Amino acid sequence: MALLEQKLARIDLNLLVSLSVLLKERNVSRAAERLYLSQSAMSRTLQRLRELFDDPLFHRTSTGIVPTEKAQSIEILLPDLLQKLESILHDDNFSAKTCEKSFSISLPALTSHAIFLPLFKAVSIEAPAVQLLEYPLKPSSNKSLESGFLDFAIQVEKSIDPAFIATSLGKVSLAIFARKKHPLAMRNKLELADCLAYRFLDLNIREDIGVNFTHPIDSILLKQGFKRDIQLQTSQISILVELLKSTDTLLIAPSFFANASPYKEELVSVYQFEQTQSNMIELFLLQHQRTVNSAAHQWLKDKILLQIL
Repeated sequence: MALLEQKLARIDLNLLVSLSVLLKERNVSRAAERLYLSQSAMSRTLQRLRELFDDPLFHRTSTGIVPTEKAQSIEILLPDLLQKLESILHDDNFSAKTCEKSFSISLPALTSHAIFLPLFKAVSIEAPAVQLLEYPLKPSSNKSLESGFLDFAIQVEKSIDPAFIATSLGKVSLAIFARKKHPLAMRNKLELADCLAYRFLDLNIREDIGVNFTHPIDSILLKQGFKRDIQLQTSQISILVELLKSTDTLLIAPSFFANASPYKEELVSVYQFEQTQSNMIELFLLQHQRTVNSAAHQWLKDKILLQIL
């Protein structure tokens, strides 16, 4: 029986790097761009991978490529493997100035101006070669963090899975926003019930989850015996804001939403929720155990915490 080293000696480890990028991008052209390869070279690499694993690995669709069951099983193992290889090949003398890593982060869209923009500015000054990728928040980011598609996720749920580390970012107070000439903006004193007489807009975060999911905002309202009448849910924040500016609909969002965005000249907070424990939403920074010993990830985590705490 051949030794493990003899078996691995016949494998080009660069193929695993290419496979990792293909699994993240789900698109041959984008994977080629990430690896600075021509599309034909990327296609040849994919063919070599198929021969290596004796599996098609991906099937083409109109929107990209979909991994086979074999590819999905490899996807679970690759991030940890590549992270360990990087630790072996590079010493621990991390330098932000020379770091060329790419980091992917997901966070609630309504917080991105307040969190991601300051983070990007801070990172670009200290680590000009680092690439940051922002993705919209999914209700559960565990699979994406485990696979390596995401490095960090800012979310409202604290994972109880020991494979993940959750760091509290504190609690966020809520407010109800409207256009500046909204009828409610003209009144001096409002009750929550006054606002709930109007219809609401909402960002859609229910994609790919079960019907039992309850939005944290709805949970807060239900405790007080209220429920939003949602006229529109959209995953596009630009559509949401345009409708908010041109109709009498309302939006419940973090208190800093309008002040930390380009919309502050056109939107106004008409109602502030009382800042009690039951009225606030706690945010958590989530990461997988595979990144704990990475000096680069720890550096970025410190940057994120510095922007928020």
